Amino acid sequence: MHKLREALAAETREVQLEGEVEMDGAAFGGHVRPANEREKRVDRRLLANRSDKRRVVVVLRQRGGRTLTRSFFGEAQALEFARKSVAPGTIVSADEVTHWDRLEPDFDMRRVNHSEAYSRDGTHTNLAESYFSRLRRM
Repeated sequence: MHKLREALAAETREVQLEGEVEMDGAAFGGHVRPANEREKRVDRRLLANRSDKRRVVVVLRQRGGRTLTRSFFGEAQALEFARKSVAPGTIVSADEVTHWDRLEPDFDMRRVNHSEAYSRDGTHTNLAESYFSRLRRM
């Protein structure tokens, strides 16, 4: 598996996506099982009670093209990955998470607020969400 991962990383090292690119992140792993007895259970929403094994996978999907992924401790750490992997002037669709705001000087950012709509005026992250759906089923 190590050799396969190394080959995949080498193949995508210099790739730059262009045209229309969708960007999103999703958290995987690090599930904390609740204690058997109710008195010993902790609030797993609190940062102090979370597992340190949880990672965020960020996906960049070019519409009609390639898919690039990397894992990070937090989604905000993916800004340099996006700047390096997406050509300047590319149309980038993303959700309204505030850390993506820092990419607006570099790209033509199109944002969609998922609490209002999943797709609006051709702006969506459906390909990125589809990738995460398949990744979770694996």
